[in-house]
Amino acid sequence: MNENNLEYLKKTLDGLGFGSRLNDVLETAIRREMPAFSLGITSERRPLDAKDMNAPRTDHLSFAINFNRSKDSDMYFLNTYDVTLRKADNPIVMSQRFDLARDHRITALQAHKLLSGLSLEKEVFLRARDDGQQQGTQPDKVNMWFKLNLDITDAYGNHPLRTFRPEYGYDLADALGKYPLKGLDTAEKVQEAQATLRNGNYFHAELTIGKKNVPVSIAANPQMKTIDIYDKNRVEIRDEAIFPERAAARDKERQQQATAENPAHHTGRQAEPLPWEQEPEQQEGQKRGR
Repeated sequence: MNENNLEYLKKTLDGLGFGSRLNDVLETAIRREMPAFSLGITSERRPLDAKDMNAPRTDHLSFAINFNRSKDSDMYFLNTYDVTLRKADNPIVMSQRFDLARDHRITALQAHKLLSGLSLEKEVFLRARDDGQQQGTQPDKVNMWFKLNLDITDAYGNHPLRTFRPEYGYDLADALGKYPLKGLDTAEKVQEAQATLRNGNYFHAELTIGKKNVPVSIAANPQMKTIDIYDKNRVEIRDEAIFPERAAARDKERQQQATAENPAHHTGRQAEPLPWEQEPEQQEGQKRGR
């Protein structure tokens, strides 16, 4: 057995958030020289939108971590793991396979967040060492946003993992500044909110709607370059409710545009029929053959 390889795999498991509980069964499987095997582990976690740190752990996660032995040596590799999420308030079971190399080493905790519909940011390597870079140089690193499209699955039963690089133009500080959120009046508070959202967590705050301050939970939405806002019942609060005057102005503008395009509707006169329009009698008298 390759002891160095075993120690590396143990460190990899720990770095992914699985701890050391699998170390003994991992060593047993490698000693048996199995060509491929999967190790299972489960955990129960608090729902990510829970404000109470002592809330019941009702999110059940099951992991199957997949190992393969090299065809040319006694080395083993951990390339993928499968995760299933069952939530107490949702009958739909969510599942995903994460490829460590392709998906930039998504951890067990990050998998929980992504399968719960949240977005997160992490630092990743843009290029591999063998793609033309000079030997000895470090690959470029960049902060990238991740989000699973939970509405669809691909041919392998996985949800597409979307990534958003800096050039996509998502400005989290700008997105936060567009809403009347209370408590973000200092640079330290703004940084705290941004750090919470970048880590794939909800940020709990108060939002001014009309003359009331409403408790809300906020999540980052890099795809739409904004933030998602939810009330205490986890119902999304739309911009129309936050800025009713903007919605009214937009409706007025649409009405004016419609009036300009159809002046007859504004004056009450019946518009002249267009050449291709037929009279009702003509339409009723015509029958299409089969």
